[in-house]
Amino acid sequence: MVWMWELTTNSEAETIALGSAIGAVLRPGDVVMLEGELGSGKTRLAKGMVSAAADVPQDEVVSPTFTLVNTFEGAFPVHHADLYRLEPHQLGDLGFEDALDEGGALVIEWAEKLRDVRTDALLVVIRPAGSANSRLISIQCDPTGPWQERIEEIVESFR
Repeated sequence: MVWMWELTTNSEAETIALGSAIGAVLRPGDVVMLEGELGSGKTRLAKGMVSAAADVPQDEVVSPTFTLVNTFEGAFPVHHADLYRLEPHQLGDLGFEDALDEGGALVIEWAEKLRDVRTDALLVVIRPAGSANSRLISIQCDPTGPWQERIEEIVESFR
């Protein structure tokens, strides 16, 4: 069973604000998996998340398309990964578990490329909706997992 919440953001600023709401409740050991087509808003959402979680300016958070992973040191390390340029056979051991074992959190763009999906991860699927800057965002988690009560915080803070 999966718990799901859907909403629409109508601008890049709203998408970043939703990311900030998620980032505000991010904890060490958390994994957030972002899925969506090219240009859907994954990086905007990640920008808000990482900025809020690591307490860094939003303009410092850019997609790590070429570096694969950017790490931001805040109260705990927040690792921002982008799998866009990788093929499935290149996804073997990326060291993500090590990053989590060391007390960090992980935000992964293009997470649909991963075959071994963590069941306790927060899954965020982003799709274009209506106008150029509108996005339909589906947030999913295991109702018995670590995200359930925090999702309620996110929903309340984003309303």
